[in-house]
Amino acid sequence: MLSAASLLAVFAAPASAAQSPPPDRLASAWQFLTRDRDQGGILYMATAGKLAGRQLPLSFYDTPAYWGEHVCKVSDCHVVDEYNMQTYTLLPQPSPAGELQTERVNTHNGANIYDAATWQIALMLGQSRSHLPLPHHQDTYDLISNQNLLLQYGHFGDSPYPSERQNRALTSGPVFVYNQHQVNEPRMAYNFRMLPRQWLAADPFMGTTYARYLRGVGLPAGPTDYTLGRLSWTDWKPITGENAWAFLIGPLQSAAIQYHIDEQGRYIPLNDPAMDNALHILPTFAAMQSKQGGVYYAPAGTIANQGTTPVDPYFVSVENNLSLYAGLQILKGVLQTTLTNQPGLTTEERSRINRGLHTCTTMLNGGMIEGRSTRGIVAFLRLNAWNDGEFVQGGWADKPSLSTSWQPFTGMKAVDVNTWGVAAIGTATIDAWHGFGAAFALWQNVKAWGGYGQGATLWGVGFSNQDGNGRDAQGNYRAAILSAEWSFGALTMVRDMRNHYQSVHVQGELKQRALEICRILQKDEESMLAAMDRLQLHTYMQAGFPGQPHNFAQLISLSTNPTLYASRRFFIPFGWYANPLPSTCATAWRIMVLLRFNPFQPLTNL
Repeated sequence: MLSAASLLAVFAAPASAAQSPPPDRLASAWQFLTRDRDQGGILYMATAGKLAGRQLPLSFYDTPAYWGEHVCKVSDCHVVDEYNMQTYTLLPQPSPAGELQTERVNTHNGANIYDAATWQIALMLGQSRSHLPLPHHQDTYDLISNQNLLLQYGHFGDSPYPSERQNRALTSGPVFVYNQHQVNEPRMAYNFRMLPRQWLAADPFMGTTYARYLRGVGLPAGPTDYTLGRLSWTDWKPITGENAWAFLIGPLQSAAIQYHIDEQGRYIPLNDPAMDNALHILPTFAAMQSKQGGVYYAPAGTIANQGTTPVDPYFVSVENNLSLYAGLQILKGVLQTTLTNQPGLTTEERSRINRGLHTCTTMLNGGMIEGRSTRGIVAFLRLNAWNDGEFVQGGWADKPSLSTSWQPFTGMKAVDVNTWGVAAIGTATIDAWHGFGAAFALWQNVKAWGGYGQGATLWGVGFSNQDGNGRDAQGNYRAAILSAEWSFGALTMVRDMRNHYQSVHVQGELKQRALEICRILQKDEESMLAAMDRLQLHTYMQAGFPGQPHNFAQLISLSTNPTLYASRRFFIPFGWYANPLPSTCATAWRIMVLLRFNPFQPLTNL
């Protein structure tokens, strides 16, 4: 195992000068992630409860003009919002325009907890690796810990009535039942994936010329918060993958950078909010695990991304399990170092850590937890999730109405489950499971149906095999939709593969094959990195992406230079729209990739 000094050297020193990006390539992205929204950034100042005075991130920077001048030119935006005196809700009447308003309100006001987790890591990397300063001489770890406190306190940042229960999916009758288990303690319940600033969220059209698209019926008379242009929040979806990032990957990787790298210490204190939050939620992750080892996508009663039908409580998302696999590996490592190195731990504190270690180990490798047996996530990923040389999007585990214990879903392929699969599990392990070159063959398959590019040059990836991307019969790439976030994930995977195939101990034909693989991977890495520069705000208009707004510079204008979420507005088959808007997660992933950091791999093997 690495010593603390060795880990510091590995983390702080890039392999070559070419791997260390110039400060200006990071500075404008960093500014976007560390400034308030009215200063060209993505932060807002919370006003509620214990969060008052703390800065928190949102997911996107949008403008009324983007929606009014671009989206409303091709979609009907005339909407009728209706107040329901029985439920005290103000919602759009069902229509495509109502769905568009909900999307607009969520985009403007929402903070996805996965996005916030990537923001945490990016800020810690920028401070530790590149010594980028925060405004007003703030402490970076204090700033990113505000997100941990948001999860801990359990209420919206601007909530008029803060409560520890607002953000948490507590069991209520048949709603939010965790694999037949009730969760009634707020800090043990999943967090909702997308959090508003407050329950009544503002339409960005309020107070603008685009308010002409809005009409209200049945609005209460007199002084009231229920006014035209405000909507009741509707995104109440507790999802395993987002919670794995929010409670494990984001805060624990950030804490590891703070304590192991910046302070050159040997442990994360047990009372740090990152550790405390992780240990509170861990038993609920375990309760959601199936006998097959896969952890279910969401509690029973969770509404799907589209429509009003609940998700199947027996559905397992492989991408979610990859995130949780990574998070459990990270948590296991930090718990072990804290148990070994933190002085003065009480008997109860040691017992708490040991319970956490047992849960992590059993969830990963199989065994008994609370009288229930599971094969573990590792066996699930190796035996169930892999199909015909790729990872499947998901499937159904131990569903009583099915004749088999595992039924994979093969109707649609997802890019991220494959790129994240290799990045999280590691090329060496994938090849050990499925044969030499299996990870590289997976990547070749993904490029064939999910790659985006120009001619024979790869620019990146989209979202699925139904996007219109991939290669044609002549081997040229199609250009339907380019995702910055998922392309950065692909870059992280490509680097993991290059590291493995460059160092693998093989001879003869396999050695020649490894050299050829590395040549292809280097070409892919270089072309994708160049393409990601085109998805930055200040270079986007010159890139000539199909479907981009023709007057984009008038729609979004910032002094900072964030990365856009996608190359165009596009409906993703998994149930949401991609938009060419400045994105917290895309910009955070850019910093992670420029600083060569794989968020799926533990940093704490001391």
